Amino acid sequence: MLSTLTQIRPSRQAHAVQAGHYRDVFDRVQDIIYVRDLDGVILDINDAGARFFGVAKDEVIGRTLHRHVDDDQAQSLKATNDLLLTKGVDRSTVELRDACGELRILESTTTLVRDRDGIPIGACGVMRDVTDTVRDNERKTRELEEARQVHLALLPKQLPRLPHLDIAVEMRTASEVGGDYYDFVTAADGSLTIALGDATGHGLKAGIFGATAKSYFQSLAPRSAPREILQAMSVAFRNLGLSSIYMCLLLLRIHDRQASVVGAGMPPFFARNRDGVVEKVSVAGTPLGLKRDAFDGTVLDLAPGTTLLLFSDGLPELLDALDRDLGLERIASCLAEAGEDAEGVLRCVLAMADAWSGGRPAEDDVTVMVVRAR
Repeated sequence: MLSTLTQIRPSRQAHAVQAGHYRDVFDRVQDIIYVRDLDGVILDINDAGARFFGVAKDEVIGRTLHRHVDDDQAQSLKATNDLLLTKGVDRSTVELRDACGELRILESTTTLVRDRDGIPIGACGVMRDVTDTVRDNERKTRELEEARQVHLALLPKQLPRLPHLDIAVEMRTASEVGGDYYDFVTAADGSLTIALGDATGHGLKAGIFGATAKSYFQSLAPRSAPREILQAMSVAFRNLGLSSIYMCLLLLRIHDRQASVVGAGMPPFFARNRDGVVEKVSVAGTPLGLKRDAFDGTVLDLAPGTTLLLFSDGLPELLDALDRDLGLERIASCLAEAGEDAEGVLRCVLAMADAWSGGRPAEDDVTVMVVRAR
């Protein structure tokens, strides 16, 4: 056996060739790779590391990145060593100045190195420059925040105040820019038109659909029938040319004690009469923006005490810890047990939704609106 092992053992020349090959790979890597002792003294570094600091390798090796025992780099070194001795590896983000003096953001992974006896003797680190990615993400975050402010500005500043109606509404967005939309227009004849919409998904494209919806709804609602409003908006959305996105919308035209309802892809809603009986109302239709328009509609009597509970599909699709949908039945049961005033019903529904999700973030925007006839 020993003779066999001796025969296949690489020669010193082979070791040298292998060492040269690994050194070549070491220096070809674009990320910074270095080896240091526990005091932070650099024992080896690749070409990428030398280029980053703008000095020759032999000027880096034997030096530390900190100048004083108590400066920021020295404190960072101590914190990293403490983590390495506890967990064996440390992943963090550091800021270092490059050869041009520019402060760069580096994603660092450091691994503890031990000798043959298991005693910690140093660390091997890999650092990747992520400055451009981080700054690009920060720019996008700022732009999304600006878009979120625009989206919120599209929502009504106050709710309509009519002697025979009590209204409450709340929207919870799943991201910086939501796709849900609601609005109100009161006409000269005293009629109130309510819009509740949901663009597919959420984000910037959905926000654009919300802005377009508001523009058309505000201009058309005072003079057009609900079905005509949906038809005009559907054409406008198609003309935007945004692929794979459309909008569901529900319109209610309330005049005296009647509500004319037209739907374009929205989920069913619930109506509770003065006796507490809850009925599901479906006016599905096709979403706006599709090539074929087909809008469902119905007329409801709004006798005093009638309560309408409207919502986007983010509400029934809320998930609990076991990935179960909240569903329509639980919402209907909540309405049946809720109080009389619109705000009280709204709070009851949202509390039920929060209890169901248990703090789990919603995957879609959630908008709930309550309209009660006095």
